[in-house]
Amino acid sequence: MLHFEGLRKKIIKNYFTIIIITVALFEGLFIFYIQNYYYDYVRQSLMNQKDYTNSVYDLPTTGSISFESKVKNIVEKQNTEKNSMYAIEIINKNSEIIIDPYGFRVKEKVSYEDVTRALRGVKDKDLTPYTYRQPETNEHVMSISVPLKTNNIIEGVVRYTVSLDKIDNIIFKLTFGLILAGICILLIAISLSLRFAESLIQPLRELKQFANELAHGNYSIKLKNTNISDDEIGDLAQTFEHMAAEIDKSEKLKEEFISSISHELRTPLTSIKGWSETLGYEGITKDELDLGLGIIQDETERLIKLVNELLDFSRLASDRIKLQIDMVDIRHLATGVVNQLKVKSSEKNITLSVEFEDEEIESVQGDKNRLRQVLINLIQNAIKFTSEDGFVKLVVSQGEEYTTIRVIDNGCGIESHNLDKVLDKFFQEDYNKAGSGLGLAISHEIVKLHGGTMNINSEKGKGTAITITIKNKLIESI
Repeated sequence: MLHFEGLRKKIIKNYFTIIIITVALFEGLFIFYIQNYYYDYVRQSLMNQKDYTNSVYDLPTTGSISFESKVKNIVEKQNTEKNSMYAIEIINKNSEIIIDPYGFRVKEKVSYEDVTRALRGVKDKDLTPYTYRQPETNEHVMSISVPLKTNNIIEGVVRYTVSLDKIDNIIFKLTFGLILAGICILLIAISLSLRFAESLIQPLRELKQFANELAHGNYSIKLKNTNISDDEIGDLAQTFEHMAAEIDKSEKLKEEFISSISHELRTPLTSIKGWSETLGYEGITKDELDLGLGIIQDETERLIKLVNELLDFSRLASDRIKLQIDMVDIRHLATGVVNQLKVKSSEKNITLSVEFEDEEIESVQGDKNRLRQVLINLIQNAIKFTSEDGFVKLVVSQGEEYTTIRVIDNGCGIESHNLDKVLDKFFQEDYNKAGSGLGLAISHEIVKLHGGTMNINSEKGKGTAITITIKNKLIESI
């Protein structure tokens, strides 16, 4: 049983999972990029402040000015020339704040990491901004401390600080917007995945119903082509329809075969039963006895032939038939079969002859009995479907690699639309004619086992020519 609800869930789950992963990766990378973009902007601004401070503090005119005057000059220049987003602290060499961010003079000792590194005389290239949260206010800030030197002696530190709270707020809003957009995308994805799942499940549901109908023996059902897309599912649907048509054809052939074979079995059995009872009567004459025994013998041979055909077909269908390879004199074989069947052809006043197109016909490798069986089948068929005063001719020719045998008659012929079917098992163009419909199919398989082919040319009302070719050599040495 097919569980399409489970299939729908799997499709939606897998599709949804892919969308979630894709959206999450995209938004994560985008948020990471935005955060880095804003933070890098602040970081670079602080680095510019560091360079600016170094350039102002190291001016030659400041050499004889006191430390406090120098830093006061830096603060004043900063207030007039730079953006007020920077909070400035001046710290002396004892880690004490001289001027706080509000411009007040205090004597408070600090222990910031960036201040400590600057007072230790870290190289200028190693002075980078620090990001942290203020312990007292939990404010998110970024700061950089620049050592103030005179003659390579550190006199103090100027510290620039930028609040990141506004930037974090902007990043939060962008993140929130991206999350909302992601949710919208996911909702759209769910809707699309539902439609996508339905587009897959609906044809499969029809295929399921189609298979159920087949299981119940309805082989004439057709799929609704409007609901089947032109893709792999459509190909599968066409395969289902073709399979149903082939099963339907096989079923009809089987029914016709059973009907035909039942008739073929009943007719000789009825004759045998009737004559066996007749022969038991007292006072039966010698002529009647001979006639009855002859009919019983003929009908028994007919039954044996029918059973042998069924056995041969069964062996061929299961690849259990094996050829007894030997050297076969084709000229002798063809002549013998024609002579054997001349009695049967003379009953309908049909001329049966054999013709050799090459003077020398060499022996070929093959199974003599099976090749005889093929020739008998073909000639008997030709006799059966040829009217009185007609002809059946066996023509043999030989090339370097193949030997060709043709059975030609001027009988009733075969309809053109049935030419592709006559080699199928159980097929009979006229089921009123005696026969199992297996003779040509068996002969075809035997010819293929001899590395050859069988071709049929026929025109209704004008006759039939069946051509078989067999390999002269099946094995290198024998």
